[in-house]
Amino acid sequence: MTISREVFLSQCKRRFGTRNPERMRLEHWEWMVRHGGGPYGVRADLGLEPNYPSLNARADWCFNRFGMTRTAMNDGRIICVAGEHEDSYDPDFCIYNDVIVLRPEPGQSKVTVDSGSVEIYGYPAKVFPPTDFHTSTLVGNRLFIIGRLGYSGKYKVDRTPVFALDTNTYEITKPEIGGDDPGWIYKHHASFDPATYAITIRWGKLIRPELEDPVLFRGLYKLHLADMRWEMLCECEEPRHFVIERERTRDDLDPPQANDFKPMSAPYAWLLQEVRSRLVFALEVEGVRITFSNAIITIGVAVEGTLNPEVRDSVLKDIVANLNRRGGHWVLREAEVHDDWMFWTQ
Repeated sequence: MTISREVFLSQCKRRFGTRNPERMRLEHWEWMVRHGGGPYGVRADLGLEPNYPSLNARADWCFNRFGMTRTAMNDGRIICVAGEHEDSYDPDFCIYNDVIVLRPEPGQSKVTVDSGSVEIYGYPAKVFPPTDFHTSTLVGNRLFIIGRLGYSGKYKVDRTPVFALDTNTYEITKPEIGGDDPGWIYKHHASFDPATYAITIRWGKLIRPELEDPVLFRGLYKLHLADMRWEMLCECEEPRHFVIERERTRDDLDPPQANDFKPMSAPYAWLLQEVRSRLVFALEVEGVRITFSNAIITIGVAVEGTLNPEVRDSVLKDIVANLNRRGGHWVLREAEVHDDWMFWTQ
């Protein structure tokens, strides 16, 4: 433990920036990024009471988050945008609106307690509201931050939230956008199409003001960047769902690992590994996200959009072959499509 109780108590709470951006030079925050732990454990290590049971406790700042994006830059930076810690039941629940820039040492994939550098940038909530389960798509020197879940009751559901982050200055702007947008979307997928200079949006969840619960989003939209205009290409794509099951096992069989979900027969982009209700791996093939929800002996697969059947089948055969090389006997079958599947895989 390298942070004193005095530093912790003076810097542990979340605060918003006062400029666009404001460099937040807080020793404890930077240490939390390097350490990677949650606030409950830090308080225990310092001999402090947890935020429980006070219902008025303010959240302790941390970097242990869901729904945060990480974008790897060509110069080695990793730009992390916002995200949330835990959920509303937890006194440390917080949806953040910051940008955290990691600079790992050459040859390293992340910063550690002893290596690399950390820069944290804060913003006024009016400039960049608390944001989670969004997408960050790099185009030139700008990251387009699209969609969010946000705090319950804080939705402005008439337009899709879109912000642009300058990756040189870290200033955030809100571009004016026309056309018919997808709505208040989150947990979706975004990919940049250089040929049309547009960002494609598909799959995810959608909040509608007239409904109590979110609905599945199966549309296909493009954000044309040349004239900042939304276009709906398809109102409802047909996703495909599969199950990969292990029929025979060995006692010493290792559980599937990340490399097992990387195909050999098709170009792909590896996406951020996530821990949802279970471990989820994802990759992008021809602009379509494919997710693998890993339950050790049963793997749920969602092909989140229209993908060339030959390419799709080839990718899935590669995954099954990878798993069979690990051991046991794995088989692929198509699953029935039902609304609950989306929530199981997400």
